[in-house]
This record gives sequence, C-alpha cells and structure tokens, in this order.
Amino acid sequence: MNKSAIIIGIKGLKLCLDEKRLLQEKQPLGVILFSRNINNPKQILRLTRSIRRILGKEAMILIDQEGGRVSRLNKNYWKNYPDANYFGKIANSNLDKAKSLTYENFKDIGRNLNKLGINYNCAPVLDLKIKGASSVIGNRAFSRSPEIVSQLSLQACKGLLSENVFPIIKHIPGHGRAKVDSHFYLPTIKSSKKVLQEDFYPFIKLNKQPFAMIAHIKYLDLDKEKCATYSKSIISFIKNKLGFEGILFSDDLCMKALKGSFINRARNAINAGCDIVLHCEPNISNAIKSCDGAGYASNMLMKKIKKLKTFN
Repeated sequence: MNKSAIIIGIKGLKLCLDEKRLLQEKQPLGVILFSRNINNPKQILRLTRSIRRILGKEAMILIDQEGGRVSRLNKNYWKNYPDANYFGKIANSNLDKAKSLTYENFKDIGRNLNKLGINYNCAPVLDLKIKGASSVIGNRAFSRSPEIVSQLSLQACKGLLSENVFPIIKHIPGHGRAKVDSHFYLPTIKSSKKVLQEDFYPFIKLNKQPFAMIAHIKYLDLDKEKCATYSKSIISFIKNKLGFEGILFSDDLCMKALKGSFINRARNAINAGCDIVLHCEPNISNAIKSCDGAGYASNMLMKKIKKLKTFN
C-alpha cells in the first residue's frame, strides 16, 4: 500500500472516527504525539497500538521528548528530565562526566518511549546557545561550544538508539542564531557562511545519523529568496557540504514561519528535497491538504527508511 510522505498530529487521547478514516485513506508514514495525546502509560500504549493497527507495525510514531520545557511525557508518571543545557554546564568542567550522564539520560528516555510504542524522538537539539538570540532555543541547546554540542549530542543519539528509538537531530543547518521564534515568524539569519561554520559543525560531526529535521529559517548567505524548508540550494548544501546522508524531515508545516496553503507548503518542501513533512495541528481538513501536497513516499524513500532502521 502506498504511503503519504507525511507525519500528522491528532487531537486527543484516542483516535476519533475522522482520524481513523484519515489514516486509512491517506496512509501517512506515521503520527506525532504531543502533551494533548498523553495521559498515562496504558492509555498511550492503547493509542500507539491503535495507530499501528491501521498504518502497520512499521508506522513511525514521533514525539518531542528533549527534557526541560520540551517534554511531552507528564511528571505524574515519568521522570522530570533536565534540559540539554544542564549537561552542557557540567561539560564545562568535566566533559567525560557530562557525556556519561547525557548517554544515561537519553537511554532512560528511550527505554520509556520504547515501552509506550514510540519509536522516534525529535531530539537532540544540535543548535548552539547564542547570546542575544530568540529564547525559542535557549536552554534546549547543550552549549555555545560547537564541540560540546557535538559530543553530547552524539551521546544522546547513542542512548536513544540503544533502546531502539531513533533520534531526529535538529534543526539543521542551525537555529541558534535566529532572533525570532519560527513558530510565529520567519527568522532571517544574515551571518556569513564563514561565521555559520560554528553552527554547521555539530551537524557535520553527526552527519551519519539516520534522521534530521530542517529549520524554517532564511539564511541569506545560502539562499537570498527562500527559507531552508523550500530551498533546493540549502538542502543540496546540507547533503553535499554538511554531508548529511539520512532522511530529512521538515519542521511543522503549521508554524507561522511558513505562508500559503497547506497543499503548497507540503509540495514546496517535498520539491525542495525534504523527504517527509510534518503536519502537527489536529485539523482534519488541513491535514488532508498537506497529505495531498506531500504525495506518496517513493519506493526509494521506503527502501531507505527500511535500511536506516538497521542503523545503530
């Protein structure tokens, strides 16, 4: 059965009839879960099983479980995981300790996600913690140091993978310098490629990771006209200069950094070189439009996903 090259969001703690129909008819590659979908472990397991009954056992079920303020698992049932910057501060005085703690932290996150039937985590954040930039990244970043970000991010990926949860590194090629929040505005980064080498560095060091998420940001020295999500030249740069060989997700198409119809948002992202798009808002009619814009996942993409699932 053909799959739509999209991951969609759903409204509540279980699938409603319209969502079941959407999954059956459009066959997205998977579903992304948010706090609105999370109550307790038994409920989540019922939800993920119901999704797989429709989409198949290979369905991608994603979540953003970074720790800190981006944590979808509630504190009633799960640990209050620290943000990435907690580990970065430890790394300033003891890098080996920070690496060990980061690995164990993300291994524990992976263990909990795996138990719930969630097999992808939109983490870690490889962006730099830049002074004066928007707080949308802030303490979600490990450090200002590209080397510390690289080393701790690698341990985070290894921890998740050890529990059969796939990391999705983000936000390639770097969100740290953005002055505004891409959930609400389109950031424009004016820094030269030479300056941006710092931002690129963690993504180059982790370019063999299987999955990455692109940033809804305009980088003027890479493409003066289009944001990264819609830019063939930036996506080519990500693949050829940063060396990323894996599968590239868009960030959420519903974010206000993007304009236009959902069918065009999805189509533009896919045409530029994104492999899979995210549509996180639980609006059925808009999700259908994004599915139609994304089109079917190619046989090449499906083979690549299958191959990358052996990555460890």
